Amino acid sequence: MVKHLSKFSKKELDSIFKSARRTYKSQAFTILSNKTNHTHGKILPIVPKRYGNSPERNLIKRRIREIFRQNKLYELEQNIIVIIRPEAKKLSFDEIKTIIIKSLQKSA
Repeated sequence: MVKHLSKFSKKELDSIFKSARRTYKSQAFTILSNKTNHTHGKILPIVPKRYGNSPERNLIKRRIREIFRQNKLYELEQNIIVIIRPEAKKLSFDEIKTIIIKSLQKSA
């Protein structure tokens, strides 16, 4: 199941973007979420190329997926999209974790 926490079909993505509502917005992140029809939620980190080179982009995506997995946020049964901006580079792992957890608990 852990492998499939960030795999979406085209149909799922279309419906998520259509019905998702913004739960958090800052200089570093925009977090969108909506209820899922599945038994567990999924996460999709989106990082534009202007964020940096591929190792930097992959690092922030791995961090966000790990926060989602470690804190069992998939149990909230929400599909989550995290749009990451270059300002997120300045944040530590713990700061990112706090932002994501608080924003998702408010929306649940």
